[in-house]
Amino acid sequence: MVKQYTWEGYYIPGTRVLRNLFTAPGKPYGETDPVKFRVLEEALVFERMRMLAEQPIRGNFDFAHMKAIHGFLFQDVYEWAGQERTAPSFWDPRMSKEGHRYFPAGEPMLEQANRLYRGLAAKNYLAGLSREEFVREFAELWNELNVVHAFREGNTRTQFVFFSQLAEHAGYRLVPAAFEVAAALRDEFVEARFEGQDTGRSTRLAEVLAQAIAE
Repeated sequence: MVKQYTWEGYYIPGTRVLRNLFTAPGKPYGETDPVKFRVLEEALVFERMRMLAEQPIRGNFDFAHMKAIHGFLFQDVYEWAGQERTAPSFWDPRMSKEGHRYFPAGEPMLEQANRLYRGLAAKNYLAGLSREEFVREFAELWNELNVVHAFREGNTRTQFVFFSQLAEHAGYRLVPAAFEVAAALRDEFVEARFEGQDTGRSTRLAEVLAQAIAE
């Protein structure tokens, strides 16, 4: 059963830090210092990502698979790891990044997510495509799932693991170094995803991903 949160309910009272599992005396809702929290969170999730690179979570490239990856990555950080977000249930400017909108939570979000995963299955998980076809379909799916933005936090990292596994399944490889913090392509990737959110078109994202997909 998915625990229901309001938007504000995700935060530690009186702060803009998400409730977390780094509890201590005087910190019943977790670490309240945003810098300390971010350092702890990033270190733990990075290690979990490394573990999945060596031993992936197998699944059917569906919503359950995506949630299992999120649950593994963030199990040390959030009690809602592996659960879809439950807020906001309507368009809310707080559920945006730099003005770029995401899907409202609730049944519409779940229906859209499952529609996309069914579409992926109908396309045989992108196997057997030429490189050009694969990049186009891969970028379109990534763009649409990013707009769904199923989790309160951790979407990009979860998507990266999911899409890395999908690429491998289809006979390609997503090059991790292309997305490292210092990599020039990383900024282009972020901008391309925002453009996709705003326009519904994945052309620019496909151009970026084409530089990070190897055979």
